[in-house]
Amino acid sequence: MSSAPVAASQAAVPDQAQYQALVQEASAGGAALMGKLVAAARLVLQSQELGTRDLSRRDALAESANQLRQCEQQLCQHYPAALLGAFAEAGRGRNSSSRLVADVAFDQLEMMDATQVHTSVSLARAQHTALQAAHTSLTELNSLVCSVLGLRAVRAEANPLRPESYVLALKHSLEQTPASAATQLQWCNAMTTALGQELSALYAGLCARLRQDGVVGLTHAMPGDATAAGLPPALSSQEETLLTLDKLCKLLAGELPPVPQNKRVEQFAAQFARQFDGQPAEPSGPGFDATVPAALQALTEMKQVQQVVHSLEQRRSAPATQALPQAHTVEGQRLALRSQAQGSAQALSLEVVTLMVDNMVRDPRLLEPVCQVIRNLEPALLRLVLVEPRFFSDKQHPARLLLQAVTHHSLAFESVAASGFDGFLHELQDALAPLFSAPIDNAEVFEHKLAWLQQRWSQARQAQRHNHDAAVQVLQHAESRNLLAERIARRIERHPDSAKVPPVVIDFLCGPWAQVVAQSRIRQGAGSAAAEKFEALIPALLWSAHPELARSSPSKLTRLVPRLLATLREGLDTIHYPGTRTSVFMEALMGIHQQVFRADSAAASHEAQARSAPAVPQRTRPVVHGNPWIAPQEAATSNFVELQEPVEPSAPVAPSGPGSLAGFDTVGVADGDLPLGCWVEMLSNDQWVRTQLTWASPHGTLYLFTGVLGTTQSMTRRSRDQLLASGKLRLISGQPVVEGALDAVAQTAMRNSLDSTL
Repeated sequence: MSSAPVAASQAAVPDQAQYQALVQEASAGGAALMGKLVAAARLVLQSQELGTRDLSRRDALAESANQLRQCEQQLCQHYPAALLGAFAEAGRGRNSSSRLVADVAFDQLEMMDATQVHTSVSLARAQHTALQAAHTSLTELNSLVCSVLGLRAVRAEANPLRPESYVLALKHSLEQTPASAATQLQWCNAMTTALGQELSALYAGLCARLRQDGVVGLTHAMPGDATAAGLPPALSSQEETLLTLDKLCKLLAGELPPVPQNKRVEQFAAQFARQFDGQPAEPSGPGFDATVPAALQALTEMKQVQQVVHSLEQRRSAPATQALPQAHTVEGQRLALRSQAQGSAQALSLEVVTLMVDNMVRDPRLLEPVCQVIRNLEPALLRLVLVEPRFFSDKQHPARLLLQAVTHHSLAFESVAASGFDGFLHELQDALAPLFSAPIDNAEVFEHKLAWLQQRWSQARQAQRHNHDAAVQVLQHAESRNLLAERIARRIERHPDSAKVPPVVIDFLCGPWAQVVAQSRIRQGAGSAAAEKFEALIPALLWSAHPELARSSPSKLTRLVPRLLATLREGLDTIHYPGTRTSVFMEALMGIHQQVFRADSAAASHEAQARSAPAVPQRTRPVVHGNPWIAPQEAATSNFVELQEPVEPSAPVAPSGPGSLAGFDTVGVADGDLPLGCWVEMLSNDQWVRTQLTWASPHGTLYLFTGVLGTTQSMTRRSRDQLLASGKLRLISGQPVVEGALDAVAQTAMRNSLDSTL
């Protein structure tokens, strides 16, 4: 390995050898690391065995420790390979916002059983503990690894050796053992503390080795990278809730029936009797009872149930001197509905809606007036979930579709001063204001409001449709012509004389002239007179530029040249080929022809042999490489964006101005893919322009973006990828606002689950 320092300012090229050596070293140490984890887990299990008085539990703990000893060799053998796989998976996703191994999406919860819930919480706890224990050394390792990868700023998710990779590999290794899921969770919990301690030491050693090899760490984080230190975001005070992951799963699965008020005390008494008076208890799923004494577990569970059931009442118990919110406000309606909640199912439904709305209005992509509209919708949504709990599980529920349509459409505007925003806001307010106090018996009213808004937006788009439709028409034709021209170019290259003529002639025939022939075939038909004439020029031009054939019959060349030039100009005019480029080729062609008429035929022959010696090099395929040719009139109609020079990748350009999305990761694009309908920001003339991807060609070579006022911009796939790589084109919409808000609810439940088990 090179010992020369890798300066942070020059870290533009990844050191693949250094990176691969680091990954191999880390994975090779997996066997020793697993041995330490197993030893620590056995000590934890033995300590728990000695600390419990329950004979059956002591036997279960002893059996668990014995199974772990039997599986130790298998775990040590499997963990290095599992680590290597986890590192590779993390490395492939380092350019996008990768999901943490313990994260769960809201829409997944309905399909999760108790074991899967407990597994997610257990993995999250292991990851959280490891992050806390290894924070200092991980921060330095992130900096060094990002330098090795050639990044210009620290991005924690770019480091494949981050704790979630070790947790993921641990999960995979435990799943390979014959132990039950409950036993695997027990082992994972017992290994958690040791994993954090071992990773802290491991990271410190890797940092020392990288510094010794001359790697200089980066000193600044990527703009908006809240995870640069490798720590998860802290729970804000607005997210304080008693919602936990298991209760959220039960709510979505309909397993939380309303509990009458007069049955609560009896329920708690029955639970206490089962736990402490010797009554038989119902079997429970795998959880954390392996790490908590039975009596303490029972008390904790009873307290949690009581808190969930009484959470809304506790929140209402404010001092007498504190003024209650007015009934006509959002807070007042929220309070009134909470007081009417019947049982934990309705209480949790109200909790989830409140959290969802809080998450939505904190989304940096939404402008403040739109956030206020969402806040004003909360009472209607609260009343809805009391009668229609399917709102949470049905992504096609009219209320969810309404929220999604409102938030997605609002992304067209980068600021409140943007053209058209006032009209958009007034439409929202006129349509949705009646929902604030309207009675909600079902989803019908949301469906009607959605249909009304979509009709208004459709009418506005229809008025601006002309530019878009015209651009789509010319771009569709351009792609069809380019695809056909590419097939024609391949046939020209296979011509027996193609290797004997100067490269400038082949470049012309395989480029502009292939476009001419393709254009004539599409416009007039493959057997038309124009198509036949333009195709006939190909062998004629090859003959005229062939140094031996043309010299053998100079009189024929003399008669042919005027017809060649006339046909060339006629054909190039059909595709509006730029006159300056036409003149350049004509001059080159005339120079080739003049050599034929030289008096010094020996010198000419020598030059011809020199030119014909090398074979025709392999040509780039414009369509294959995402860079098809666009005619000048097509470019004007679609407002084509043409990059004169390749755009070098660099640190993303920081947003500025009223539309700034500071603190929000606007990249989120894997392998240059952009979903149709997404909103993006494009840096044009030093100004960020908000626009929407409204069309992509069938073969993915051309893209059309349309602004909220109907203005269009088109580009090739190559240009799109270059702009994305340079940070001059960035995805704004990304994950839908509603889905992101609900996923944040699931993460809140996960964090609360950690708090209740740590």
